[in-house]
Amino acid sequence: MTISGILLLAATLAFTLANGANDGATLVALGTRTRVIGVAAAIAILTAMVAVGPFFLGTAVATTLAHRLVAFESRDGQTALLVAVLASLIVVLVLTRRGTPTSLTLALTGGIVGAGLGASLPVQWTVVGEVLIMSLAAPLIGVPAGWAVYKILSGPVGRVIARRSMSGAQIGSYLLQSVAYAANDAQKMVAIAAVATAAHTDPVRADAVSQTAIAAMFAAGIMLTIHKVAPVVADGVVRIRTPHFIASSFSSAVVVLAASAAGFPVSSTQAVAGAAVGSGIASSPATVRWTEVRKIGWAWIVTLPATMGLAAALTAAGRMAYR
Repeated sequence: MTISGILLLAATLAFTLANGANDGATLVALGTRTRVIGVAAAIAILTAMVAVGPFFLGTAVATTLAHRLVAFESRDGQTALLVAVLASLIVVLVLTRRGTPTSLTLALTGGIVGAGLGASLPVQWTVVGEVLIMSLAAPLIGVPAGWAVYKILSGPVGRVIARRSMSGAQIGSYLLQSVAYAANDAQKMVAIAAVATAAHTDPVRADAVSQTAIAAMFAAGIMLTIHKVAPVVADGVVRIRTPHFIASSFSSAVVVLAASAAGFPVSSTQAVAGAAVGSGIASSPATVRWTEVRKIGWAWIVTLPATMGLAAALTAAGRMAYR
């Protein structure tokens, strides 16, 4: 393995830890908010899906990130992707420390495009445009989807669920959300690992060793921050109650799975946030914390150009230094 491959593999583990601490902890905190699912069980379910997801859900999203946006098979591909990962981590860390957590998926997408430009690798702008449109659409579609599911739960269907198995509905929603995360967000780590190990990237082929390491680091990231994230989630865009949880989890999972089937990387946390806003509006617009919604929205807007610019600048500077 080349030096750049070794460094990229190390960055993969760091990126996976960050995903667990950011996305994983958020989803677990949401899933355990109503106390139907225990924290240990929620972590085990999500981690298991991350580990085995690529083997039964496919790797369409990983292939998009590793090959379709920018082809990283060239000699400089591993170095360029390393810069993309580092740029995305830097931007996410800065925004998080400023109290505006953002999407790692959005950050990595921007980093990949920026690094491709800086390294003069071919960027597939048609695919980039499609990915950006879907990234914007996911949380926007989540709003009416969350609204619709909440309204359904408020009617006869909700009364039947409440009478028969509200706990089962919550567990089912969390399971579906975990599957959606494995089909999309978790494939960021799969894509980076494939390039780092010079594995096949069109399509990406996952392997058991890499998936085991990814799952272990992901779980470690969740456990590092779950106790810090849970109080923040409680004061998020809407105060989560059982109907809100079911509506936001189910509807956002459907949106993410649809994007995954087409191979588009989107953010589960973005889709969940949109669906949560929709469910809040359905119950009462006053329950939505609009200040938090605006803060998160601005973080998403800033993330992509920031990571793209930083990755392009770092890659270009590195190429000039080695001439």
